[in-house]
Amino acid sequence: MSLSPPANVAPDDTVEVLKVPDFRWLWAANGFRYAAAEVASFALPITALLLLHAPPLVMSLIFMCSRAGFLVVGLPAGVWIDRWRKKPVLICADVAYTVAFASVPLAYVLNVLTVAQLLVVALVVSLAGVFFDVAHSSVLPYVLPRRLVSDGNARLQSSETAIQAVSPSVAGLVTQSVAAPFLYCFAALGHLVSLVLLRHIHPKGDVTRGTLGPERAFRREIMDGIRVLFRQPLLRLLLNQAALNNFGAGIILSMLPVFLLKEIGLATWLYGLMSTLGALAGFAASLLAPRLRRRFGEIRMTLIFSALAPFAVLAAPLAEVFRQAAVPLIALAEILIGIAVVGRAVSTAGLRARVTPNEYMGRVTAAYSVVIQGATPLGALAGGLIASHWFTGAALWAGVLAMALPLVLLLLSPLRRYSRLPTEWEV
Repeated sequence: MSLSPPANVAPDDTVEVLKVPDFRWLWAANGFRYAAAEVASFALPITALLLLHAPPLVMSLIFMCSRAGFLVVGLPAGVWIDRWRKKPVLICADVAYTVAFASVPLAYVLNVLTVAQLLVVALVVSLAGVFFDVAHSSVLPYVLPRRLVSDGNARLQSSETAIQAVSPSVAGLVTQSVAAPFLYCFAALGHLVSLVLLRHIHPKGDVTRGTLGPERAFRREIMDGIRVLFRQPLLRLLLNQAALNNFGAGIILSMLPVFLLKEIGLATWLYGLMSTLGALAGFAASLLAPRLRRRFGEIRMTLIFSALAPFAVLAAPLAEVFRQAAVPLIALAEILIGIAVVGRAVSTAGLRARVTPNEYMGRVTAAYSVVIQGATPLGALAGGLIASHWFTGAALWAGVLAMALPLVLLLLSPLRRYSRLPTEWEV
């Protein structure tokens, strides 16, 4: 099927989408929100490990709480957001983010900051993130024409990757002279700015859909989203691959800071620089991947980048074995992970929107996210248990093994013969 834009849209749609006012406000708000998330994500392990001396299992619990939102409220959130207007949901989520992040530096100044508070903040932020992420994905078809949703997603991904390239290094340098909890001041401010910007969007056709009648029970609404998700072949493949990848990623992401900051004793500025290397590689991939997607097909490139993921993370456990070469190995892992993750994200951008009816978008997004996002905290818990019973390196190897399993799905999948989305799948 042709993916050519409407007649009034220039060929470079990732630029043209910024001419749509509502998307421009959404894009700007997303930038501040993502910068805040990056800074808070960097500050969390620094605060927990180096300031509060949290052991590996506690670190895995903190990481688990930071990703547990979809497991707790993911499915009902999809039903609620399909019935609610998306803009108020986004604004309320930003309010929750702001309050939660602002509480950390306040507690630090009062000398009452504890690991328990970090657990609560991580959980609150994760819950707010569920509503923000589902509403954010669901609002795009209301602010852009359906055929431009892929390009809008690509523009958001490119901007997020650019922000990710800058934030960790800057945050790492700041921690050389400022205590890590104060980084949460910027995180709170970023969400406050995002809140103000979101007030300017006016999604067309996004209205409250009323309460459910007896014939449309709440459970049935949830099952409708799950049914659409598992019956569509492409959605099912993306779901299975992402879940396995995220389980392994949860193991590695929760244990890698323990290995680098505690066992290796990596300086915080160098820890931030490592993340920047991965982000720069991801940014390069975000520029190249749309061209590859248009030339070779979005499905083919999705499969290629997915196959790259386990090879990308292999350098992480090797760094535990060859500790003298730990820094270059981790740098290599960050670069390859950045390419694999961003390349796959750009390749799949908009695919779910093109095969999912608007009225199911919130529920399908929520069901999809419950599985793939829920796999990450479960992986984190598994990583903490493995590291506690054996050692950190064993957890890293387990993460690599889990991320290698999707290769089996690729080899068995009938979708490997397609390069582009089949016409009959699109709604």
